[in-house]
Amino acid sequence: MMKKINDSKIYLSMVIIPLLIAAAIGGVSLYSKLAVEPKIKVLIANEMTMKEGYLMLRNPQIFGGYKYWDSDGEAVKNSLKFFDTKIFKGVAITPDEKIYHEKVLKLILKRRESGSELGIKSAVFLLIFSLASFAAFLIEIRKNRK
Repeated sequence: MMKKINDSKIYLSMVIIPLLIAAAIGGVSLYSKLAVEPKIKVLIANEMTMKEGYLMLRNPQIFGGYKYWDSDGEAVKNSLKFFDTKIFKGVAITPDEKIYHEKVLKLILKRRESGSELGIKSAVFLLIFSLASFAAFLIEIRKNRK
């Protein structure tokens, strides 16, 4: 006679693993949304701190990276190279360039904000999945008691 597999361990892992992933993704995305992005907005609005804002933007959010570009982000590639070169050479951004580059930096920031939103939505999805798995876990425990 074959031994029945205890499915409750499977359900329990389906509760814990998505919950941990949701906490990690959601935590990083919320921190970015509540602390980092508002600070970047302030920094890129001032020409004296625009470089600091750019350096913060250069470190992308989990889902808002610069490796893969869509049509909106394609125009930013050359500007990223331009900013990188300016920063490497230690050249300041002139007032004439500020208006143009502020638009580009806002586009990069928008991409970061979209990445944060995607991270938060992914965390919510994983939480819902974890809750559904918890319900299945409870049903499995009740079924095994009978």
